[in-house]
Amino acid sequence: MGTRWRNRLAAFTALILLTIGVNGVAAGLTDVARHAGKSFIEASGIVGELGEFLQYLMFFELAPVTFEEASRQIAVTRDDIEWYRRLNDGAKEWSDEEIRNRIAEERKANLKQHFEYLESFRAAYYQYRNRFAFHLAESGTGTVYTNLESELAAYAGDAERAKEDMLFVLEYPDRVNGRLMVFEPPKFFPVREEVSRVMEARPAKYFSGWIGVPKSPGFLAQYADYRRHQWYAYGMTGAGLAILTALAAVWRKRAALGMAAPDPAALPSGARTLWRKIPVDVRTALLAAAGIAAFRLQREAILPYERLSAGDVLWLAGTTVRLLALETAVTGVLAALILLAYRSWKDGERFGGAWRLSLVMRLYRTVREAFLSLRVGAQAVLLFAVVFGLGFAMCGTLTVGPYESAVPYMLAVAAVVAVVLLYVLRQAGYLNRLLEAARAHAAGRSTGDVPVKGRSVIAELAGHWNRLRQIAETSRASEMRSERLKTELITNVSHDLRTPLTSIITYVDLLKKPDLTEEERANYIDIIDRKSKRLKALIDDLFEATKMASGSVELNRERIDLVQLLEQALAESGARDGAAGVEFRVRLPEKPIYAFVDGPKMWRVFDNLISNMIRYSLEGTRAYITLGSADGKAEIAFKNVSKYELGDDVDELLERFKRGDASRHTEGSGLGLAIAKSIVDLHGGTLELEVDGDLFKVTVRLPEA
Repeated sequence: MGTRWRNRLAAFTALILLTIGVNGVAAGLTDVARHAGKSFIEASGIVGELGEFLQYLMFFELAPVTFEEASRQIAVTRDDIEWYRRLNDGAKEWSDEEIRNRIAEERKANLKQHFEYLESFRAAYYQYRNRFAFHLAESGTGTVYTNLESELAAYAGDAERAKEDMLFVLEYPDRVNGRLMVFEPPKFFPVREEVSRVMEARPAKYFSGWIGVPKSPGFLAQYADYRRHQWYAYGMTGAGLAILTALAAVWRKRAALGMAAPDPAALPSGARTLWRKIPVDVRTALLAAAGIAAFRLQREAILPYERLSAGDVLWLAGTTVRLLALETAVTGVLAALILLAYRSWKDGERFGGAWRLSLVMRLYRTVREAFLSLRVGAQAVLLFAVVFGLGFAMCGTLTVGPYESAVPYMLAVAAVVAVVLLYVLRQAGYLNRLLEAARAHAAGRSTGDVPVKGRSVIAELAGHWNRLRQIAETSRASEMRSERLKTELITNVSHDLRTPLTSIITYVDLLKKPDLTEEERANYIDIIDRKSKRLKALIDDLFEATKMASGSVELNRERIDLVQLLEQALAESGARDGAAGVEFRVRLPEKPIYAFVDGPKMWRVFDNLISNMIRYSLEGTRAYITLGSADGKAEIAFKNVSKYELGDDVDELLERFKRGDASRHTEGSGLGLAIAKSIVDLHGGTLELEVDGDLFKVTVRLPEA
């Protein structure tokens, strides 16, 4: 036999011995709690029987109440007479005495029936009287009540000898309760008010003596069973502890004996994977269920304590094997679950992280998400309650009675069901329309708005869907426009860069000819110089526009007078000299207007706008520049008449490489407005364009300092 099989056999043997040891301790301690740890009358339930017998004895023998005594306690009050007269129409003409006599006769008849009912308890009393022994003497009168001369005649009235021969004795007076006192009826069977009045009217009776458990065959058999339980409990507990002690000793010396310790890693990988997939609360429930099952099974004794005949040996062997196999299997399952839990913990799984994936937390998240909108959660719960309520109502109508009487109830329930069904179908149809619109939109087909009807949750969802659809269509149009502008940008950049570059290449080739005159050579070099500067200006503007768009420009802000800055830009551009045939009309305030701006960059804004006016204004027209202040902001307006048709889309003029000259024959780069707007935006200002026919207006607003 290989080492692997020896280890398995050793583990199986240890599991069986562990089961037997734990079973012995558990079953033994359970029996100790039931029998060995209690007195004989407590463990056998005799103490309860003695309590009932004492109650019967007091009512039927020590202080009996007769029918004649109880009937004398019948009393009829004025309220009883009035109550009787109200309940009986024919009694209105009777006298009070007649009604009193009738009530008394009725109560006497009822009392007689009650005493006949109480007599039904006398059989139980006689059964207890034959079972127990008693000898009680009434204090004061000395009257003796005993059954030693009848049921227990063997003692011939010798009370002392009988007392000494009892298995157990309740003695009066005792150190706790004193003498036995009788002053009220028994508590465990009903008595009428008249009987209670008789008992209360009497003086309390006191008795001394004893009540005992005799050594009858029945009690002796119970006592023998009680003693067997005691020896069994002590024996099972001791044997179980011995087996467990031996197993512990072997475990401590397992290395010396060549035994391998249980290794959680040796568990099948499939079982470990399956265990980790089970939610942690389900795992906990499995461990708890296995533990409870093992605990309850271990309390069931494998070896019974009863004396068995020879014919019962096979039955005992089969029962023992079946119970041992079941307990071993449950114990093995519990041990495997514990090893799996330990292995998961060793692999780094922690309860906190696993708990977030538990069924309880999933249910909590589901409920929380259902009530993110209180209306949705409340309507779902209400609909659930209505559906179940209608189901219970329909079941209830079937128990009303005959079919004819149940029809109105069924019709009422059916009407409510029809209303609820209509509401559910309408909401389902509304949801389907919303789903169809979403499906069409996802497929790229144009869809209109879904009608918003009512104030339900689905109507609110339809409103949100309509807004999302509108935003998506606007975004799609903007994306298409952006793609178009991007294409135009690439085309325009290629055109504007290639034109001077082509001129440079052409004139360089011409310079290579040897028969050029000095005048031609100087002319070609001048053209190359102008075109290279043009190319450099385009590239610089492109880099600057890109830098502005990325937002990586640092501003060196100062408190600057915008009036002087605009005057400087006008002077350097030559606008006041009638450049390009345009007459400039400039209106500036006499007092300075200050703003915190980057001077050179804001000068670039003014220069770009003035250059655009010079370059694109119609010859012989006027251009207007005004500077003012309104609402805490400096406002600079530039107005001119364009020589080119501008079109309707004003925003496109702010795009990079977009020029008013669509044929692109002018010297502009198409970046002037884009750069100017980026600089103004960086300063927290605004640049707005307005086009009215050929009138072109740019308004710059900056926060004043």
